[in-house]
Amino acid sequence: MKIKFLILVGLFSLQATLAQETVIDSVKVKQEKLLLEQQKAEKERIKAEEKIIKEQQKTEKERQKALKEAEKAQKKAEKELKQAQKAIAQREKAKKNIEKAKSKMEDNKKDLEKDKEKFEKLRRKGKLNTEEELKWREKILKKENKALELQLDLEKAQNKLDKLD
Repeated sequence: MKIKFLILVGLFSLQATLAQETVIDSVKVKQEKLLLEQQKAEKERIKAEEKIIKEQQKTEKERQKALKEAEKAQKKAEKELKQAQKAIAQREKAKKNIEKAKSKMEDNKKDLEKDKEKFEKLRRKGKLNTEEELKWREKILKKENKALELQLDLEKAQNKLDKLD
């Protein structure tokens, strides 16, 4: 009976050792779960921050692009304004040149008429010798040539004004 008892005790202790569950430390499990949750939360936070940063960068790029377009449009408007002002200045200059040429022509015409009258007066009185008469005719001819040159200048100025308009 002792043998039976010893076999029974041996089987019972074998069964008791095999039947025991391995104890898992619940605190360690909770710490691991907490660590995993923290890591997961950190990853999500990083993703959210990266997404916000990308959106900010995209917004900044769009703002920069809009700013460049606005600057470009402003430069274009300034250039057009400058061209318009230049065209107006050219027209004014051309008109001024026409007026100047007309004035010169009138002055030259008055001088020419005055010289012709003086020449005729001296010739009628017989105060001119051939040499002086030749000088007077030369002087009158030069003024007539000058009148033709001034007429050409007037036509050029008029053509320039017509081209601008």
